[in-house]
Amino acid sequence: MDAWSLTTLSPHRRTELKGWALLAIGSLAIAGLLALVLGLSRTPKIGDWFPSGQHFFYRALVTHVVLSFEVWYLAALGALTVLVAPAGPAWVGRTALGLGIGGVLLLLVPALADTGEPSLNNYVPVVIHPLFYAGLAMHAAGVALACGRVLPLARSQPGPVVWGIITAAVAYLLACFCFFLAWVLIPPATELALLNERLFWGGGHVLQIVNTCIVMVAWQMLCERHAGVGPLSPMLSRACFSALLLFALASPAIYAKADVLGLAHRQAFTDLLWYGLPLPPLVMGAGLAFRLLKGRRDWRSPAFLSLVLSLVLFGVGGFFGFFLGVADTRTPSHYHAVIGGVQLGLMGVFLVAFLPAVGRSIGTGRGVRWQFHLYGWGQLVHALGFFMAGAAGVARKTAGAAQGLDSVWKKVAMGVVGMGTGLAVLGGVIFVWMVLARLLKREPRGE
Repeated sequence: MDAWSLTTLSPHRRTELKGWALLAIGSLAIAGLLALVLGLSRTPKIGDWFPSGQHFFYRALVTHVVLSFEVWYLAALGALTVLVAPAGPAWVGRTALGLGIGGVLLLLVPALADTGEPSLNNYVPVVIHPLFYAGLAMHAAGVALACGRVLPLARSQPGPVVWGIITAAVAYLLACFCFFLAWVLIPPATELALLNERLFWGGGHVLQIVNTCIVMVAWQMLCERHAGVGPLSPMLSRACFSALLLFALASPAIYAKADVLGLAHRQAFTDLLWYGLPLPPLVMGAGLAFRLLKGRRDWRSPAFLSLVLSLVLFGVGGFFGFFLGVADTRTPSHYHAVIGGVQLGLMGVFLVAFLPAVGRSIGTGRGVRWQFHLYGWGQLVHALGFFMAGAAGVARKTAGAAQGLDSVWKKVAMGVVGMGTGLAVLGGVIFVWMVLARLLKREPRGE
């Protein structure tokens, strides 16, 4: 079993881990509320109850995506680094966490103040406001500082979990470097919509490698806890992570080979994911499926439920990726399913690893099981509804009358989206409530 499972955290590391966990869960809680509003606002009849107008929908959409896709995952990555980072001065961890928290507070200001124009560019949508950009940069710097601590571990031939976290950390630093290169290379006079799209295009693709590393780390950790061994042999698991790292390492070279505003640059990053992303999680997922089918099936275990539902949803999302419509809702059907798979893996890690590491436990009661079922199956229904709607021609990133729900099939499909949204949000609420209640619980004296 990997060394992470045997580590006892020092008091300041436990405090730091709790801080990253609270940042991740708090961001997810706000994003979940926004998801409910967004999903219901697109549901026939129910959508009439909500405020209308582009500013309401799109600013809420941008804030939801950034909190649930960037902040939640990257704060979780920060927490993962705490589990394995070598001993060091406490100020490094405190500074990293402080930057992460401060960045999130800054990027929330434009949405709360009802100011700034939303820009729905891919991967990292933004509200065009100086405080929003400053918040993204500050949060990114905090996570980068946390990630930098684990790099020395690469010299020690680490096990699969530690190597996976190192891989995610390096890929994240490369994503930040890509954002920096784009910012330097894009001409200042570039129109704002194009500037934002290309600023976050390359690094956003590399972040998908980071997210894939995260879900594979979750599978490795949870499988070790559930089955006593990982999904694959240690050598093969490290090879899967290393394959992802190779494609991440190649990403900065694209900026030297192709104009950042050109079509070749855009296509190169698309190809990077198309050829580099599918195989490693497919290999590990196959090994995980074999372990789950051949081993004990404990439906009361958070680790087992997390693994099964994460694997199913991530696999469905990957399959949907072969049928993408450029401008219709088949695209969000793909990434909502894949994101749901990553979310379920992290839910398991929070319950099985993070909470015990800070002296908390959550048990295996009915509420624990319901959160996985509601979120997992709700996300699956949500994704299926989006796929049905997209196949019928419903455009993505639209709301209200702009959706063009002019047929019974389209209305039924979007109704399915709303139903799945409600189930998933309910499961997410249970998860957030349970974890927050335990993280905020006063520690017994002397603990």
